[in-house]
Amino acid sequence: MRAIRVGGPIVLAVIGLILALAVSDAIPGVDLTMVGWILFGAALVWLAIEVIMNRPRTRVTEVHESRGGGDAMRREEQRDI
Repeated sequence: MRAIRVGGPIVLAVIGLILALAVSDAIPGVDLTMVGWILFGAALVWLAIEVIMNRPRTRVTEVHESRGGGDAMRREEQRDI
């Protein structure tokens, strides 16, 4: 299984929350609070995409059959790779 890369979304979320909640300065024509919330929302979307793209996608099915004494026994296993 591949490792989920969460460093980027966490950094973006922290920067967004700092801008949204802790910065009181003003730039003419720019709402820093709204920019912070937009960055935080983008970080959440990015994190969700990372989790979805790194989930197990392959299933392996193994079928074991043994025929001894006239009866057939069948056992199936499914596991994620």
